[in-house]
Amino acid sequence: GATSTLKDMAYLPVILVIVYLSSSLADEFNCPSLPPLTKSAQNVYELKPQDIKVVMALGDSVTAAFAAAGQQLSIRDFYEYRGQSWSLGGDPNVSTIAAFIRHYTPNVIGASIGSHFVEFCYGIICFPDQYRPSEDVFNAAQTGAMLPNLVNHEFTYLYEQLTKNSAVDMKNDWKLLTILAGFNDVCLGCSGSVPFLTADDFEKHLVAVLEKVRENIPRVFVNIGELFNISLVYEVSKQSHYCESVHRILPIECYCAFAYGKEGDKTRREMDHLIAQYNERIRKIAYEYSQKKYSEFAVVAQPGFRDGTAHRVPIGFLSSVDCFHPSIMGHQGMAKVIWNNMITPAAKKRTTFNFSDPFVCPTNTTLLYTY
Repeated sequence: GATSTLKDMAYLPVILVIVYLSSSLADEFNCPSLPPLTKSAQNVYELKPQDIKVVMALGDSVTAAFAAAGQQLSIRDFYEYRGQSWSLGGDPNVSTIAAFIRHYTPNVIGASIGSHFVEFCYGIICFPDQYRPSEDVFNAAQTGAMLPNLVNHEFTYLYEQLTKNSAVDMKNDWKLLTILAGFNDVCLGCSGSVPFLTADDFEKHLVAVLEKVRENIPRVFVNIGELFNISLVYEVSKQSHYCESVHRILPIECYCAFAYGKEGDKTRREMDHLIAQYNERIRKIAYEYSQKKYSEFAVVAQPGFRDGTAHRVPIGFLSSVDCFHPSIMGHQGMAKVIWNNMITPAAKKRTTFNFSDPFVCPTNTTLLYTY
C-alpha cells in the first residue's frame, strides 16, 4: 500500500521528488521595482542595489553550480549550471542575486548563462583555457578551487574579461563581487596534517585576492559569504537511503565529511572547527577593511549560511547527482538568504539560513549595508 510506495520512493527516484519540490517551492521574487536613481552613489557608503551595473563572482563548484540540475544519467551529470548559480546566474526566470539586481538594473553586466561541462581547478591541478567567456561571463568560479586558485587563476580571468568588455565603464560603474570559497580547503585540510590550509593561510589568501581587486578594479562592493558546516550536508543526506548509499560508494568529493563510524564523527568535528575558524577570519578581514574607510571599496561578511541546522534544510536542497552540491532549489534558498543579508544592517542580519523568510524588498532609501 501507501507505506511500501513511500519506501520505494525513498530508495529510488528521490530524484523525481526533488524535481517536484524544486519547482513547487521556488519562491517568486516579488519586490516592486524602484524608480531610477537621480544620481549614482558618490561613495560605497551610500550604495544602493539600483547602483550596481556589473556583477562578478569568485568561488568553487557551488558558485559554478556543478550538478545543480540533478541526475540526468548522462554526461550532463558532470555539467555546471552557471545560468542558475545562486550568486551569478543570469538565465531567464531564475532566483539568483544577479537576477534580483537585474530587476532594478535590467542591463546589468556579468551574469553567467546556460550550462556546460565542468571546469576543474584544484590546487596545482588547474588546467588553462577552460573558461567559456560567452557563458561564464564574470563568473570566474572553478569547480575544485581552493583559496590560492582565486588569487591567481580566477582573478586573472575576471580582470581580463572586465577590461575586454566594452560595455563596462571600469572607472565609473559600481560593481558587486560575491565570493564564497573555502569548502575544498576544508575537505582537504580536515585531517589537520595539511600545513597550508590553516586559518592563517585562509586569511592570507583571502586578503591577497581582495587586495588585487582593490588595487585593480575601481568601485567594488564585496560580499563574502560565511561558510556553512559541511557536516550539515552529511546530516541532511541521512534523510535519504539513496543519498546514504551514494556517499558510501562515492565519499571521494569530501572524504572527511562522509567517512563512517567514529572516524567520520571525528573528521566532521574537525571540519566544523576549521570552518568556524575560517568564518572568524572572514569577519576579522571585513572589520579591518571597514576601519580603513576606503571610499570606493567595501568588504562585507554575509553570515546567512553560518548557523544552518539539518532539521531546517530539506533533502531537496541537495543535488540528486551526488547528494553533496546544492540543487537548483538549494541555489534559490542560498540566493534569497544572502540577498536578505545584503540589504539588512549588520546588527539585524540573520545567521541561521532562513530560506523560508520572505524576501526583504528595498525601498528608495535602502542601502547595500556596509555597517
